[in-house]
Amino acid sequence: MTIRSFSTCLLLLSSFVSEGSAFASKSKFDISLKKPDKTPKISSQSAIVVSVPMGQVIYEKDADERRPIASLSKLMSAIVYMENCSKNDLDGLHEMSTKNRELAKGGDKTHLTTGWSYSRRDLLKAALMRSDNRALPALMESCGMILQEFVLLMNTKAAQMGLKETNFVEPTGLSKYNVSTAREYSRVMIEATKFPVLTEIMQTKKDVIIGYKNGKAKRFEARSTNYLLGRRNVDVVGAKTGYTDIARYCFTILNRLVDNSAVTMVFLGAEGKHTRFGDFSRIQTWLNSKVTKFFAHSGDSESKADGS
Repeated sequence: MTIRSFSTCLLLLSSFVSEGSAFASKSKFDISLKKPDKTPKISSQSAIVVSVPMGQVIYEKDADERRPIASLSKLMSAIVYMENCSKNDLDGLHEMSTKNRELAKGGDKTHLTTGWSYSRRDLLKAALMRSDNRALPALMESCGMILQEFVLLMNTKAAQMGLKETNFVEPTGLSKYNVSTAREYSRVMIEATKFPVLTEIMQTKKDVIIGYKNGKAKRFEARSTNYLLGRRNVDVVGAKTGYTDIARYCFTILNRLVDNSAVTMVFLGAEGKHTRFGDFSRIQTWLNSKVTKFFAHSGDSESKADGS
């Protein structure tokens, strides 16, 4: 594990993040940390914290270890869908098929019923909020693609982003062969926040999803698997959880700190369901204490105003 210290930077437009992303122009300053006396201890097997948009590593633990990423895969799937199926009306309906059910075998319980139709927007909600494994195969199908075509686009996107250790074999994350590193997947989290539809969904704690069949409507409540939503001290821009028996508990988040600067964090291979959130809280508390101390002594009135 290494810690890199760096000086305060003016928030410049960079190739690391687009002008239209959810956090661009929110903060005029990047995070600045002096070498800390004591770094937090985390339990996740692999982790990283990166400042946004400058891309400076604040904290890392085995960040280049290639690991299964479980349902964090759905972030890349959602990105590929948004980039390649934009002509699809998000409020248009798509009927769930037996193929969707087959591709989701081995996953958690679903509320998306074969033969019922759901809007593409609701399918995105099901995928990103409650991590339903039938949702992305259905979205892929609604775009007129078969599995091999969609996975090729996922891997092509990863290659375009320069993610050499990232590979996908299916869109849900159920396969142990969907792999990446904490360092590389921090960039996928950032990429996902360029789409307002996705950030809005990832910031939603609960919502209603409606299925339609033969003139009937069936509603169910979708609750986000991100337990940090709704906490007063956590400003979520985007986030995704993941779990399989092999990958263990995973979590990635892009959030703002007390001074309104943004960071993205990735935690892979945590043993407990709540451990990944505990790791996040320890890191966030540590970061907030450092930026508060720094700006309190910096004498920079403009940066203080940003943090109010």
